[in-house]
Amino acid sequence: MSLFTDKPTLSRRVFMRVGLTSFSGYCLTPMLMPVNAHAETPGKLRGEADACIFLFLRGGASQLDTFDLKEGHWTPPEFDARKIKGINIPYGLFPKISDQLDDIVIARSVEAWESAHPRAVYYMQVGHAFSAAREKEMPSVGAVVSYEFLNKRKSSDYLPPYVALNFSNGSNGYLVEGGCLPQQAHPLSLATGTDLPFVVDPKEKETFDRRWKMLRELSGQQGVQASKTAEQWASYYDSAFKVMSSPEISKVLKIGPEDHQRYGASSLGDACVLARNLLDANAGTRYITICHNGWDFHSNIFDKSQKSNHFTLCKELDQAFPALIEDLKKLKTPSGKSLFERTFLVCTGEFGRTGGDLTVNKGRDHNRGAQSVLFAGAGVKGGRAFGATDDQGWKVVKPEWEKKRSIYTEDILATIYSQLGIDWNKEITNTPSGRAFAYLDVAGSTDFVDVGEIPTLFA
Repeated sequence: MSLFTDKPTLSRRVFMRVGLTSFSGYCLTPMLMPVNAHAETPGKLRGEADACIFLFLRGGASQLDTFDLKEGHWTPPEFDARKIKGINIPYGLFPKISDQLDDIVIARSVEAWESAHPRAVYYMQVGHAFSAAREKEMPSVGAVVSYEFLNKRKSSDYLPPYVALNFSNGSNGYLVEGGCLPQQAHPLSLATGTDLPFVVDPKEKETFDRRWKMLRELSGQQGVQASKTAEQWASYYDSAFKVMSSPEISKVLKIGPEDHQRYGASSLGDACVLARNLLDANAGTRYITICHNGWDFHSNIFDKSQKSNHFTLCKELDQAFPALIEDLKKLKTPSGKSLFERTFLVCTGEFGRTGGDLTVNKGRDHNRGAQSVLFAGAGVKGGRAFGATDDQGWKVVKPEWEKKRSIYTEDILATIYSQLGIDWNKEITNTPSGRAFAYLDVAGSTDFVDVGEIPTLFA
């Protein structure tokens, strides 16, 4: 049975399967000691965000047909290109985002290291090149964020620190989980739909409580000689039970018909509603990644007869992303600031697409030389675009930021870490392989990089 269906699946069975999959990967490693993460030279951190939402356009959106518009004979008239705040944008595709540009910065000088989906998807989540030897031990950025916040959780927190929405494993990439980090740092993976069931059906609660009590009694019989693995199992059960037994979980996982429509009546829209609810609950969630699938248009990119095409995906993004920003601006944190002021939002694919004219198949192929990334929230000074590509959108020609080079994945992730008050110079030294895992590695790509955050976002 697939974990990912057309309806959300936080049933007891799926919850256990998702958790156990993450946990088993940890148990199979020989690391039976606490994680040792430290930095010899702490970096200067921004610390303006309590949480991050990472909206991942999986497949690679075409930069020159979205946020780095290059007009040519290939440009459909429906794009309705306009200058909004001096930014050339296809208003016909993104009317809502165009009207909300005051809150958004567009970085057009971004370059990827990889141009094959699985490796590029992996790199975007981990900040390291893929290594078959270390695949099971290297954690994703979301897991690192989760781990860093574990000792800051309140007793009232019942939601997992890291939640992944609408990821499914396949040939074009997959969700990278927690690697060698403790199970509590692994993601809770959910597939969204138009309705979300309560974790434990009220009719089954009595049976569930009885089984939980029995499990606790059996676990208690192990006494002080319980193994490290048993302790990890107990920790997993406790964290799962806290989610499943919370009276608030049904509200957090509810998508009302009005929200469903306002966010675009799509899986992306529903995921953004859940992201909003998770952060509004103020119950421990710190990193949310949302996967918007389908951007890999090698052929028929503008063919409206296709069920999924460039127009349909742009419409979904244009309805969901601005609605999320709008709601985050209205909702308040306990400190009185808006959720938008305390949430860092990033929207990007794993790479860009080929520039200029369409291919012989009327699509665009992979291109690591240029892509566009949207940033918003937590101190980002919106209403701007920076960086420039050549006249057909193939490659970066003007970085227009402090380091005077293309922005790489490491810089984006360093900015996420910095915004959350996490030192990206840290490394985990007691991994199963014995090789240190740097949160971000200056030599982890195909070249040496002077990794750093992107200050111009906040200028």
